[in-house]
Amino acid sequence: MSTRTGTACKCSANGIMVLIPHDVVSATVDESVILSVEYRCNGVPTIRWKQLSAWGMKNIITWEPDNYQNISESYEDRIQEFRNGSIQLSNVQLYDAGCYVVTVTDKEGSSRDGVIVLNVNEPVDKDLNFVVVAATILLTISIVLMFFLWVCNQSVKLCKKKRRAQNKLLQIWNYHHFNVA
Repeated sequence: MSTRTGTACKCSANGIMVLIPHDVVSATVDESVILSVEYRCNGVPTIRWKQLSAWGMKNIITWEPDNYQNISESYEDRIQEFRNGSIQLSNVQLYDAGCYVVTVTDKEGSSRDGVIVLNVNEPVDKDLNFVVVAATILLTISIVLMFFLWVCNQSVKLCKKKRRAQNKLLQIWNYHHFNVA
């Protein structure tokens, strides 16, 4: 599940406004994540997304709403653009982490940028952890119960042994007491 943090960043100049509702977004490997942006400008803009990572700047997608689009080959099957300028990145991987820069350019050539930081986390298999913890607890309980049963069994044996010894002493005492007189 992706999470979003940060404050809205509003950038405007020359009649172009770019609004970034969440400037930091987190996702887990293999999830989908939406990089949200809203813009306002005169006319139909050109919207361009790039990724800045440790490996450099990479073009992702350039498009004009309701017109054309140019998607980078490495993102072809994983990207969906929205009319408001946002993009959805599917099947997020660790190498997708980094800064994403959206540039909105109007017909006169004026532009405005917005930046979103994407953090990508490795998945934690909670079900497997739960099974391991549950199995460990059940094994511990089983061992404690088996030890308790063993102690009870030893106590019963000891009690039987004492009772036999008392019965023998009683028989000997009765024999000597009643036969001597």
